[in-house]
Order: sequence, then C-alpha cells, then structure tokens
Amino acid sequence: MPLRQQITDAYEEDAFYAAIIRYLRNPTADTLTNLTRPTRDAITRYDLDGDLLTYAIDTFDTPRVVVPADDDLRARLVHEYHDAPAGGHLGREKTFAALSRDFFWPRMYK
Repeated sequence: MPLRQQITDAYEEDAFYAAIIRYLRNPTADTLTNLTRPTRDAITRYDLDGDLLTYAIDTFDTPRVVVPADDDLRARLVHEYHDAPAGGHLGREKTFAALSRDFFWPRMYK
C-alpha cells in the first residue's frame, strides 16, 4: 500500500487525530469542544494538506506530516529512513534528524 494511503487510513483508527481532522474540515464550536484543552490551545499548529494532517512545531517551522499511533506505520517509516539507499545506513541520531524533517508524532525520539 502506498505510504500516503497508509497514513490517511490510519487517521481513521486514531481517535485523537480523527477529532482534529474533523475540526479542521468543519471548524465549528461543536467540533472544537470535542477536543481536549491542550489540543484546542495548539490547534493553530495543525493544518490539512489535502488528506494529510500536518503539524508545525512553531510559527517559523515547516509543517510536518503527522503520523498516527500505528506501530507498523511508524516502524515502516523508521526502516525506510534508516536503510535509505541514498543516505547509506544511518545511525539513530541521523535517522531521527531525517525523519523529523518530514514527519511528526509525539515522543518520536524514543
């Protein structure tokens, strides 16, 4: 399955990110109150790029694709970035740096 499709399919299974996507597609008071207070406070950091949810760490940051809580998907990304033929066999630090330029998920460094 293409990576983009795997990510968007996984959003439907992740209640946290599904609620954010619902709000961004239909920003009403009702959809906003369904979010937790910390999420409401950070909602301006989220955006939709087509069907992909993005997150910007701060105002000047390039938005990164949000990866939902799917262990297989996250493992696929780590594997693809770690073993990328163009970059050689990257170590932990370089793999994290490469991944975090394009993707975001909580506690990503672990």
